[in-house]
Amino acid sequence: MSDRRAFSVAIFARHRGRVLLIQHKRLATWLPVGGEIEAGETPLEAAARELREETGLDGRFVAAPGTTRVTGTPAGLLAYEEHPAGSKGLHLNFCFVADVDSDRVVGDDSFGEHRWVESTAGLDCPPNVRELVALALAAPATDGPLVALARAWLAAFNERALDRLLALYADDARHFSPKLLARRPETEGLVIGQAALRDWWADCFERLPGLHYAERSITTAGDGLAGHVVIEYERTVPGEPALAVAEAYTVRDGRIAESRVFHG
Repeated sequence: MSDRRAFSVAIFARHRGRVLLIQHKRLATWLPVGGEIEAGETPLEAAARELREETGLDGRFVAAPGTTRVTGTPAGLLAYEEHPAGSKGLHLNFCFVADVDSDRVVGDDSFGEHRWVESTAGLDCPPNVRELVALALAAPATDGPLVALARAWLAAFNERALDRLLALYADDARHFSPKLLARRPETEGLVIGQAALRDWWADCFERLPGLHYAERSITTAGDGLAGHVVIEYERTVPGEPALAVAEAYTVRDGRIAESRVFHG
């Protein structure tokens, strides 16, 4: 092993009780998706990027309920471990678990075969991968009603399902957005009510057909009918730099009463 040291991430993508493993071409063994952290990235940002680049999947990195976590711990962090990576030296590896909505993998030629597994029995893989797969499978479900509302919002937006999107909002919902302020300064960044929301998003979908929101994290407080939600996501539009966004919702009677967008 060389003296090189590198920070890296491993992502144990989880779908319907199974975890994704890939057959690494160079190492000829079964491993999770992953790679090195790039300059300027946090481990969580690197995990989301590597998962999407290597598989085409957007992951949900959510803190598991019922666990003791230090404030500031990245969502989805499963473990930290170190392992030799041949000529690439020692990898200082942040391991994440991420839930995904599909098992359709679009590979980027960095691996050969892939499998969704319920265990590592019969697979040639390192001992720490076996241990981490077991941890990922045992991690409790994280979707509560407020998380489900946030995911329904993301899905409706990315699918341009305007009626489904509006159904998530109260009739008199208030929406604040920097993009709204820049494009329609007369609104002072605020629209109120279903008709105004429909007009704003219909225009958005028409102008930006390639717009996509990729979930980074969801944080909630409250119950299914009332509470607060913060979604962090990456906004991408072909030809524009990616933009980090946080969107905060106030939920009343099961629907979004107010939303505020913040650009990072």
